[in-house]
Amino acid sequence: MPPKPQLPAANTPCPCGSQKPLENCCQPFIQGTANPATAEQLMRSRYTAHLLLAIDYLWATWSPEQRLRSSQADIRAWAESCDWLGLQVIATRQGGASDDKGTVEFIALFRQRGQVHQHHEVSQFKKVMGKWFYVDHLA
Repeated sequence: MPPKPQLPAANTPCPCGSQKPLENCCQPFIQGTANPATAEQLMRSRYTAHLLLAIDYLWATWSPEQRLRSSQADIRAWAESCDWLGLQVIATRQGGASDDKGTVEFIALFRQRGQVHQHHEVSQFKKVMGKWFYVDHLA
């Protein structure tokens, strides 16, 4: 198993674009010391996890019934193939702390093989026993 990447300094801006320090944003979720309270927090932390190659976190926050479509190796290959350049959250529908489902529309910018791309997605999330999971994207 490849070594886990080093987290950047805790006081650096979080890669998710929240303008908060990493230590007060996505880091506690990725390190497992806190759980995201909203679908948007989970989505932002999953973006940051792609950048940090926190594959275990990405796997653990993906809805178990959807994991059949992929593997941790596939997720790692995708994340490693990209230079993650930024995240823009477009809209959030439901997904609050008192909801049990929600959607987050976002655009993630990345460079792959020298070309800059946009990944535009409307993601579906669900909360099970108080914990948010990424389910899928809307077609």
